[in-house]
Amino acid sequence: MAWNIAVLTALLLALGYIGFLHYRAHQRERTLARTDDLTRIDNRRAFYEIASREFERARRYGRPFTLAYCDVDDFKEVNTRFGRQVGDGILCMVAETARQSIRSSDLVARVGGDEFALLLPEAGSDAASAVIRKLQQALRDASQATGLPLTVSGGVVTCLQPADSLETAIGAADRLLYGARHAGKDSFWFEVVAPQPLEAFEPARLRRPWRLPPTFDLSLPPPQYRRRG
Repeated sequence: MAWNIAVLTALLLALGYIGFLHYRAHQRERTLARTDDLTRIDNRRAFYEIASREFERARRYGRPFTLAYCDVDDFKEVNTRFGRQVGDGILCMVAETARQSIRSSDLVARVGGDEFALLLPEAGSDAASAVIRKLQQALRDASQATGLPLTVSGGVVTCLQPADSLETAIGAADRLLYGARHAGKDSFWFEVVAPQPLEAFEPARLRRPWRLPPTFDLSLPPPQYRRRG
């Protein structure tokens, strides 16, 4: 009887250990499927999964939600001039600098080529501006230290009221990125989606993109890229 109990115990322990190994392998495969091979940050798939959850949470509880798209300035030219190895190094440095510049609750992901996305839950316009300024300065410092061109331009959308959908917010950020990319290097265009009317604010200005740092004058995007009020 005692022998049977010992055998049964050993069998259960073995099955438990096998189950643990399968679980760990599954988790590892899931992590690899959600991680960018080059930069080791989250990839496009992981970004959309997490962004969808955060968007719905912001909608449910009426919390602010900021999303940013950015890409590396003149990356194609740099890649052509210095080669793919240097280009890959630049992408890795941008990814790591962005990871260190964001808050612990934020997310940075590589969503394709030289394009990155930032997800800033619970971030209003001031908090989003602070994160972007920190990222810009960190990249300038890294560029000065390495001699490599490490600046990015992008578009940032802050929703103080829920957007129609996550795809709408992403589309707005992408349009702002397009405008910033063609306006000059190391620039971000911002847009705030707020309830109408919003006391103590001018609605027209809330929906107007601006550039960081704000001391620079920058014209609005062409009409087809403006967001209609």
